[in-house]
Amino acid sequence: MGGVVAYVLFLSAMIGLAMGLYFGLRTAKLI
Repeated sequence: MGGVVAYVLFLSAMIGLAMGLYFGLRTAKLI
């Protein structure tokens, strides 16, 4: 049970990090 929660948290963290990098690069190119 705890492993599933840790996996979901890790997955959401990776997605958030990837989206942050993606939008950060996009805004950097726009500026």
